[in-house]
Amino acid sequence: MRTVYLLLIGALLGVSNAKHHHAARAPIINLQGAEELVAVVREDENIISTVPDFAILSETGPVCNYILTSQNNEPVPFDIQVVDKFTGAAVLRVKDSAILDCKKPEYNLQVQAVKCDNDKVKSEGVSLKIRVKDTNNHAPEIENPWYTFHVEEGQIVEEVGVLKASDKDCGHPNGEICEYEITNGLKELPFAINNQGVLRTTQPLNFTQSKSYILTVVAIDCAMRKSKSSLVTVHVDEKCVQGITAMNERVNYAAGTGSKLLLPDVSLEFCEKETVCEPKSVQSIIELRAGHVTQGCARDTVYDNQTIQSCGLSTATVKLLNEEALTSSAENQILADQGIEFDGARGLTVADDAHQGLIPDHFTLSFSMKHAAGTKDEQSNKQNILCESDDYNMNRHHFSVYIRHCKLEIVLRREAGATADFRAAEWRWSMPEVCDNEWHSYSLLFNGIDDVNVIVDGKTFKADERNPEILDDWPLHKTKATKTKLVVGACWHGRQQKLAQFFRGQLSAIYLLSGSVESEKAIKCAHTCPEQLQFTGVDELLDGQSATFSPDLTTLTLKAETSKQIGQMLKRVAYVNTQEKPAPGHRVFHVETEVTCKQDDKKVKLPASKGYVFVQQVTEPTLSISAASQLKSTQHMVKVGQPMVPDLTITVSQNNADGELEDVTQSHKIDYCKMHLQPARDMDVEYFSSPASLIAALNIEFEHDKDGILLRGEESAQGYKEVLSKVHYFNTRPESYAKRTYTVQCAMLKGRVLSNQLFVTMTIEGVTTTTTTTTEAPIAAPQDPIQFNFNSGETALDSLELIERHFEPAFDQLGSSRLQNILEMDLPRPKALLSHHGYDVGQGAIAGGAVAVVVVVCVGFLLVLLVIGVLKMRDTPMPRRRRQKRQSDGGMHWDDSGMNITVNPLDDVEKNGGVIDEFSDEEEEEETDGESECSYRDEEEDVSEDEEDQTEVLPHMDANQRVVGGLEWDDEDAISTNARSYRV
Repeated sequence: MRTVYLLLIGALLGVSNAKHHHAARAPIINLQGAEELVAVVREDENIISTVPDFAILSETGPVCNYILTSQNNEPVPFDIQVVDKFTGAAVLRVKDSAILDCKKPEYNLQVQAVKCDNDKVKSEGVSLKIRVKDTNNHAPEIENPWYTFHVEEGQIVEEVGVLKASDKDCGHPNGEICEYEITNGLKELPFAINNQGVLRTTQPLNFTQSKSYILTVVAIDCAMRKSKSSLVTVHVDEKCVQGITAMNERVNYAAGTGSKLLLPDVSLEFCEKETVCEPKSVQSIIELRAGHVTQGCARDTVYDNQTIQSCGLSTATVKLLNEEALTSSAENQILADQGIEFDGARGLTVADDAHQGLIPDHFTLSFSMKHAAGTKDEQSNKQNILCESDDYNMNRHHFSVYIRHCKLEIVLRREAGATADFRAAEWRWSMPEVCDNEWHSYSLLFNGIDDVNVIVDGKTFKADERNPEILDDWPLHKTKATKTKLVVGACWHGRQQKLAQFFRGQLSAIYLLSGSVESEKAIKCAHTCPEQLQFTGVDELLDGQSATFSPDLTTLTLKAETSKQIGQMLKRVAYVNTQEKPAPGHRVFHVETEVTCKQDDKKVKLPASKGYVFVQQVTEPTLSISAASQLKSTQHMVKVGQPMVPDLTITVSQNNADGELEDVTQSHKIDYCKMHLQPARDMDVEYFSSPASLIAALNIEFEHDKDGILLRGEESAQGYKEVLSKVHYFNTRPESYAKRTYTVQCAMLKGRVLSNQLFVTMTIEGVTTTTTTTTEAPIAAPQDPIQFNFNSGETALDSLELIERHFEPAFDQLGSSRLQNILEMDLPRPKALLSHHGYDVGQGAIAGGAVAVVVVVCVGFLLVLLVIGVLKMRDTPMPRRRRQKRQSDGGMHWDDSGMNITVNPLDDVEKNGGVIDEFSDEEEEEETDGESECSYRDEEEDVSEDEEDQTEVLPHMDANQRVVGGLEWDDEDAISTNARSYRV
């Protein structure tokens, strides 16, 4: 019983304890068989899904919260919000203040569920792993916004520099840099960059073309997101190239342009680091060379006229080898470059007019030669340059200059009759120039057999005991035959009657002065090159700098302390050629530089440089004239004077050194200009006038004949233009020509250069009226043509025209050629121009005829008066003015034996046109009717001082220029009364 009771009590207690335990039970997180909770979240997400979802065992709930804790007590950027407290469903969120980053890729947390009614009742901790998933929310970043690199020119560089970029994103592809790109690569820049950011060149850079490059580069991650641009500057470093840089290989030169700089932009570079040399001094040698000239001097300038005068060479020197006479014009240029080629089978006999007789023992022989060594057999044979030998039956060499064994040898035999002693007869010079196959000039100065010298290229050969070798011989024996033959390039053997011992090489400019010897000073002066180097920076030389020339001025040595100084001095080196017509072609110049180091005076030679001067062919200037080809005129203008080429233009043009055409009119003189009528003029009715005062002021002579006008004398183009534009054409019968054609042509440079032939056609149109009244006649301007009025009547000019149409002048009426003298020129011509008798006859005929008509009418009128009224004429006194005129006319005497210009007899023609209202009323009243028809009026009493000063087309003369008692000129009177005269 007792036992049953105890069991019952124990059971009740157990039930009571069980109820109490159920009431305080902790929540249990339901993992649904998993070991832990797992979640994945993106960096840009806020809501996180877990696997499995948050839940608790239903019987262990309710839960109102979840606690997240980290193992290392790190801040937890998450929180859990309970959705259903009975099931334990909840949402895992990222806190608002937290930012997820892939750099913290995983979170290991502990989750505990908390009982709703008791915060102390918690579930056991469950592991929660949250993995952060990266998103491409960061762009790549290049470390530096600006990079600077240096590259040496002239080579391809595989690694100019390296660019580095990073990305805050994690892993592939967002966090990795997969590519670099040059964004301005469309400009075809010579650069490339690989995926590792290594920048390289794709071709060698050139400092001259570009001294630097600027690139823009971006980095791109594997998700193709680009970074901001970074600037990259690549500087091109000029490579240290020793020697001369920026040198013009070709320098064009035109004759007459003076000196021209050869190296205007040059610079000299010396690499001290590479050569391990600190310069102590620098020296540059500039040498002018030319293959077609002798040591820089043209072969044909040694004895040209300019050299002979400037150096005092003898004018008796004769040229033995005339290259121009042996070749055609097409080959002359080849000769200028090569001389005459002797191939061992030709010889040229010297003409007798160049040299006759034996060459004496006092002479000077000069020649230019280019000779190669040749074979041993050729060296052992005589190769005669010049040989004088017997013409017939014998082979004696009286004189010869030849090459043998590469020695220059000369034989000069004393002739028969000389002192019979053993004396010098042969000389042998050993010199390297003889067989070096280069052009050299030689001058042999024989001042007797005991005084012989040789000058090579303007330098005296220094003789010693063994050089030259001198061999003695006896004089030649006496023979009956004395005639010799002088041959160039071979020797004449009279016995065989053929040439022998031929020369192999080239010869040019062989000159002989027989009977005397040139001085060494004159020969050396002749070898001074007309083309030479110049140094234009003498005033700029500093201490330690110098410029030294060789004697022939073809080599210049510059010295300075640094290469930079030498570079500046080289810029002042120039070339000049003083020849009027230099041989065209190339002149090579070389520049060699040597640096002396401070360490043990070590010598460092820099690379040599060369260029050439191209002397251009001298082009003759072009002379051109232009004017209107069609000229309209009227019969009235032709009768009173029509300008023939009023708008004439004369131009001289020439190509300059650059081949461009430029105007050089101011620097040239015109020799002559001619103006010819086509066909030739009718000398009875056609005349010219010229501006005599202008001609007298210039160096021009005026001549004309039936063809036209000739102006000659060296004068400027402007002077000729002024004269020609003022030449007037007259025709006393203008109605006989509807057109008149004439040509104009000029010449310069001694007539070598002719202008184009300008054709002008003058169209002569008719006029409606030819009468002139006193009220309508204006005062003539200085350039207006003069109108002739022979009396005071209105129809005076018409009467003269009518008379001229019915009467032709006679040949013997020269004494009446007054009109002609007016029409020809306004001043008398000097004696040099008075010898054209053909012109006198033709010109005097028409003018004399015109006056003769008037004289015939007057004489007839006087005869009628004499028959009808002799008594009345005796009782009536003659007016004073008429008596004076008759006395003057009675003394007129023509002598045309040496002249064609007489004093102007038309003293009554007014300078401004001769209008009839200019005659005074008193004089009209004094004159009788007879006098008005048959006498000229004295002009000097009617013309005012103002009218005398006016310029006119038709010339007049003052009263004091007359010759009393006749019309023949006295030169002394003309000179004393007239300051304007023609140049003879």
